[in-house]
Amino acid sequence: MDWIALLAYLGGTAVTAALFYFVGSRKSRRIYGDDRWIQSKRLYRLAALVSGSVGILLSVLQSFSLSGLDLFGFATVTLTVMVSSLLVVFAYTDHRYRMADRVLLRWGMGMAFLIGGLRLIELQSEPRTVIFLMGILLSFAVMFVPSIGASDSRAFVLLFAVGVPTLDMLYTYYVFVAGIALWLLYGIAEVIRTRKFKVSIPLVPYILLPLTLAPIWLSLSYGIPRIIEVLG
Repeated sequence: MDWIALLAYLGGTAVTAALFYFVGSRKSRRIYGDDRWIQSKRLYRLAALVSGSVGILLSVLQSFSLSGLDLFGFATVTLTVMVSSLLVVFAYTDHRYRMADRVLLRWGMGMAFLIGGLRLIELQSEPRTVIFLMGILLSFAVMFVPSIGASDSRAFVLLFAVGVPTLDMLYTYYVFVAGIALWLLYGIAEVIRTRKFKVSIPLVPYILLPLTLAPIWLSLSYGIPRIIEVLG
């Protein structure tokens, strides 16, 4: 284990979880009536707890990497913490109110552009850079589709801005397909439940869920054998 890497990743986890807690629970946040989970800030505390736990797990796994402290590990940890925090908040607000706090999404995009951009500069990969830019531009273009909201468009931006620099293009594609599969399953279930073909699907959490799970699964698949090798 690289202790310097572990401390750096844990520091990034703490800063990211705290940042999105304070942004989400700010006084000027979107008002969702008298919802107790939101007004008492319990939802944002839960998001910080879940995302912090995810960050601790990833920090330990990434600290066993052969390369030690590197930008890939830091980007994987901090961006996954950010996405998991947003997932917890929007899994509640988008399902219940069909609304997502766009300020939180903007902060998420800003962080993804900064850290993801640095990672792309490090990689010096033209195909990744092209996919990164094209994915983001197409995601913004989706904003003008009447049936898809601006928040959904921003979530698509996060998918490419986080996925391409940290997951590789193939796994980003898998995340995208997994999100589509989740929307279809939700839509079919709603059609069966309501017996109506016109249903409202909360897209944001279904975009963010596979984007959260993919780096966790990849880190576990690579990290656990490495830990066993080191400890053995």
